[in-house]
Amino acid sequence: MPTILPLTTHFDELLKATKPPEDRIRAAQECHPLVRDYLEGLGTFKTLTPHSRLVGSYAQKLSVGDVKDVDILVRVAGDPAENDPNAKQLLRDLRLALEDLPSHLGYQGSAQFDVNGARRSVHVYFKDKDFHLDLVPCIAPNGFDSPIFVPDKGFEKWIASHPVGYIHKLNELNNAHRKKVKKLAKLFKHYVRENMTYMRPKSYWLGSMLLNLIDAQGFDDGLSLGELFYWLVDELYKQYDHLLWTSPEATPNIPDPVLGHNVSHSWSRNDFESFLRHLDDARGRAYKALNAATSEEAVRHWRILFGNNFPESVEEEAQRLASLFAPGAAIVTGLTSAPRIATPVPMTRFHGD
Repeated sequence: MPTILPLTTHFDELLKATKPPEDRIRAAQECHPLVRDYLEGLGTFKTLTPHSRLVGSYAQKLSVGDVKDVDILVRVAGDPAENDPNAKQLLRDLRLALEDLPSHLGYQGSAQFDVNGARRSVHVYFKDKDFHLDLVPCIAPNGFDSPIFVPDKGFEKWIASHPVGYIHKLNELNNAHRKKVKKLAKLFKHYVRENMTYMRPKSYWLGSMLLNLIDAQGFDDGLSLGELFYWLVDELYKQYDHLLWTSPEATPNIPDPVLGHNVSHSWSRNDFESFLRHLDDARGRAYKALNAATSEEAVRHWRILFGNNFPESVEEEAQRLASLFAPGAAIVTGLTSAPRIATPVPMTRFHGD
């Protein structure tokens, strides 16, 4: 049986390298309260306590790379079953309410600040910080900790969502599995960002695929991150590859991990095929990396998958860790590439268009 090279320290350093810069984290922390406090003080647009809530990758602590945008829920009163208030009109009202935000914050002229409409949100851009906020109005009958309702794609109705429930589920699974679920989610997101400039799946879809897979199969937190990445891309490929032959238009129905409805209904066939090809490439490359004859060969394969953020050498970090466990010792063996024995999974290849 082949030996597996986990390269534990390499993956730890990769995760550090993909962490958002501190100035981006500060921008998110500073921009949200400014908009929330402004909306709370308006008499022309009424919000309900607790008024707003951070959601998305930033709130999930799954952001990777140079994060420039944050999603914020804005709570309003209403009856989603009656489309009251009208979803389309409410978005217009929110955009109108935000028009005075630049002057309220002391911005002068459109060169420094921008507010515009988006599909389901109002987009606020702080040009001096090069930072974006997407404000999504929502009806939250029982607060943010219960299911909420957001405008649908066509603005004709309100649809159920539960972003805070998603965060709770993610945190529960992560805490139950030695903090490896979020690490794997970040690796998956980073791989997609690194390799799919175009036709990239939504971040929420990627996270939903992972959580649904864990629900269906469990999660072996005894595996290294490299092995878990291979497990994820291999299982997802095998889960969806049959759709290539089911129908010329078939795409996955990805259930919401909390509410169960399909969240990927807008995924085009062309974009789905591109994603599947990348999954197949990733599992083939990860398999080679895990079963490489040397750590140098393994690193070469991982760098093809994860880019230059995957370190070529971790000698300095290995020595630092060695000093923590054995002060005065020059090196501790096995920190970066201790082998393990594993049975390889037979591979198949995708040759679709």
